[in-house]
Amino acid sequence: MTKDLSGKIAIVTGAARGIGAATAKTLAGAGAHVVISYGHSKDAAEGILREIESEGGSGEVVHCDAAQAGATTAMVEGVHDRHGPFHILINNAGVYPQASLGKTSDAQWTETLAVNMTAPFEAIRACYRLMAPGGAIVTIGSILGESSPTPGVGAYCASKGGAAMLTRAAARELGRKNIRANVIQPGPIDTAMNPADGETADLQRLMVALGRYGQADEVAQLAYFLASDRASYLTGCVINVDGGLRA
Repeated sequence: MTKDLSGKIAIVTGAARGIGAATAKTLAGAGAHVVISYGHSKDAAEGILREIESEGGSGEVVHCDAAQAGATTAMVEGVHDRHGPFHILINNAGVYPQASLGKTSDAQWTETLAVNMTAPFEAIRACYRLMAPGGAIVTIGSILGESSPTPGVGAYCASKGGAAMLTRAAARELGRKNIRANVIQPGPIDTAMNPADGETADLQRLMVALGRYGQADEVAQLAYFLASDRASYLTGCVINVDGGLRA
């Protein structure tokens, strides 16, 4: 892999597993020093760091409970204190509650918005002060941010739709600082959150034009592209990685 991210600092939230872990490894492979943020899976996060270092990459593990107000701000500020202005932010941490709106508890609603929308807001707000010019923000949203195809995902849809709009607003406001912001909206991706052998997996495959689940690395490769200078004229974009589910 070309080391076109050498010398850059990349923060990946929720990077202990799934899309976040794949993205962290991909960015590190391209030369970035990757900050692996985790909420509850310290051992998994440290395992990702060991994989990165075994391949000659550079990184560090930091704890950040995205559900707690101010935690993401403090984490980003800590990165800045240690390394100076950072260059890449991947907003990936997320929760996926499944309950009808009528049965969604206050606690579920609050946690969903805190992790999926408020934490990206805190990170993006910090970018106004702490991100280097020429930097890139990538928010991992969901195709459920623009539609609600089945019952039971309303809170998740609302949070992902809000995070996407927040990121597009950041693209508008940060453009004059030469900071770009884009959104990736995955469809069915084989992760612990939505495994390819889950209860609804067969139905999801039927809805996908390619007839299969995607892999975390297929999302990570796009995140890497959007974070690199090869995407220097792309900002405010919302890109579906869904195997043709929305075709």
